[in-house]
Amino acid sequence: MFTGIIEEVGILKSIRHGENSSVLKIQASTVLENTKLGDSICVNGVCLTVTGMENGCFDADVMAETLQRTNLGDLIPGSPLNLERALALNSRLGGHIVSGHIDGTGKIASLKRKI
Repeated sequence: MFTGIIEEVGILKSIRHGENSSVLKIQASTVLENTKLGDSICVNGVCLTVTGMENGCFDADVMAETLQRTNLGDLIPGSPLNLERALALNSRLGGHIVSGHIDGTGKIASLKRKI
């Protein structure tokens, strides 16, 4: 579970495509504090599991379906990423509680710029 409040902006260092899944390597600092393998990190609103960590980066496996249904499939190395660690229930919960799991997709019908 997450609050939806971005803790830091990370950078996509690389993406390795496999037959049925891919591995994202993400450069970060704040979200890696006290993080262990198997922990969840929200990446651009998507809950991903940390599968490796080294040199200020973490790896996360991403299924092909997730790449197709989120903006993660459009990313290239160097892309900025919104990052948030999973909730710690012993602290204040700002924002709102979200799961980071995709339940459906939608289309933006219009976009208006505020002046």
